[in-house]
Amino acid sequence: MQQVSSWFRLNKLVINPDKTTAISFHAWQNKNNPTPEIIFQDMIIKYKIETKFLGLHLAEDVKCNVHVKYVCNILNKNYYIIHSLKNVISNNALRGIYFANFHSHLRHGILFGGNDSQGIKVFKLQKKVVRLICNVKKRTSCRELFKKLHILPMPCVYIMEMVYQIKINIKGLKHNLTIHEYETRQRFDLQTRYCRTHIFKKSVTNLGTKLHNKLPNYIKGLENLKLFKKEHKAFLLHHIFYSVDKYLTHG
Repeated sequence: MQQVSSWFRLNKLVINPDKTTAISFHAWQNKNNPTPEIIFQDMIIKYKIETKFLGLHLAEDVKCNVHVKYVCNILNKNYYIIHSLKNVISNNALRGIYFANFHSHLRHGILFGGNDSQGIKVFKLQKKVVRLICNVKKRTSCRELFKKLHILPMPCVYIMEMVYQIKINIKGLKHNLTIHEYETRQRFDLQTRYCRTHIFKKSVTNLGTKLHNKLPNYIKGLENLKLFKKEHKAFLLHHIFYSVDKYLTHG
């Protein structure tokens, strides 16, 4: 803790021990997780099973249930706002309010829980608000509505964010052609690693690499990040994938 204290002091950061908590992250199967005593500035830092950090609700078992519940509560409130303005303003203005009050919350922290089984609750709320904006019945398919409004469904937002993280860090990743010289179709793909845990399988490093490898070559080869994002979004809007699995099995 002395090293941590020195680092904060050198970077001119002040820590309030009264508001500081500790979490011992572990897999949910591990019932005997160690919680060593932490003393900072002569005060014992208490452990919590969950806490809020930079807008994300983190739990010690690395599950997203708490965060998804928090996001759903915010989205439900903003759904009511859009519903209240439905007959007052134009659809174009309503779409703007969607991006400001709904989509921004949906997107924040999506790398953390965007592919979790609980994420379907957020996706259902998104489809609900899209149907509201388009003034259609609750059982109407949303695929064409997403295209009409130029809005990415939640799974596509997750895919886009994951792939972008790989793209901006691609120089630190290896391609298949660096480990063999065979003329295979996947020789220009990024190398994936063996995964032992479910958490690593869903990580940006692993799953993000697989998502990047499924990109069409004309997008994969783009160097300009702005153009890359534009073309990738257009590709996702054209196909409207409702799950990561659908994207991985496409084509």
